[in-house]
Amino acid sequence: MSEQELKRKIVAVGKKAFEYRLLSGTWGNISARLGKDRMLITPSGFEKTALRPSDMLLMDLQGNILRGKWRPSSEVPMHSLIYKTREDVSAVIHTHSYYATALAVAGQEIPVLTSEFASAVGHKVPVTRYITSGTWEFAEEVIRTLGDGKAVLVRNHGVVVVGDSLEDAFQTALLVEDEARTFVLASSLGYAMPLDVNEVKRLREAYIRGYGQEKRRLTLKL
Repeated sequence: MSEQELKRKIVAVGKKAFEYRLLSGTWGNISARLGKDRMLITPSGFEKTALRPSDMLLMDLQGNILRGKWRPSSEVPMHSLIYKTREDVSAVIHTHSYYATALAVAGQEIPVLTSEFASAVGHKVPVTRYITSGTWEFAEEVIRTLGDGKAVLVRNHGVVVVGDSLEDAFQTALLVEDEARTFVLASSLGYAMPLDVNEVKRLREAYIRGYGQEKRRLTLKL
């Protein structure tokens, strides 16, 4: 995918994330890997519905701006460290969706409750320790807690999701917020029953085997 195409996709994902209330105001950030050792990332202080492809910054994974007129997101250390550590990751989205952020504030991980979440994510969503965002220590904590997973709650801050494409990461962000809402609502009724770990594994493996067709559908949605 060309640089311009990827820039347009980031803009489209930003608008969809705002539409689905995963982001609000100027908070949150989105990036996508370009080649092996570069990334495109959203600028700091922009409402995502106002972004244009020309607003994206091209950076190397050492934090140097290669092209762009704005100051990049303060979360550059986190994005770059994820790409350095996880070669399977091609997109990172940091959201502040309501239910998931509430659980992050409470220090409550999200269990696997639904078959959809088991299939597309395949693991509970853990919570980091509290560390000031935008720092290398924060980036390292996110990486440590994320491990080889697809999503993590950032204590008193929000959510970070990763994917092998922008579509995959966006889908995960939606599912994390849906699962967080389901957990909060089910807990208010008395008990939220997680799926059995073996069933989660079975559903995840079945999803991966059929993922090629699913990926094409997701691509058409942006």
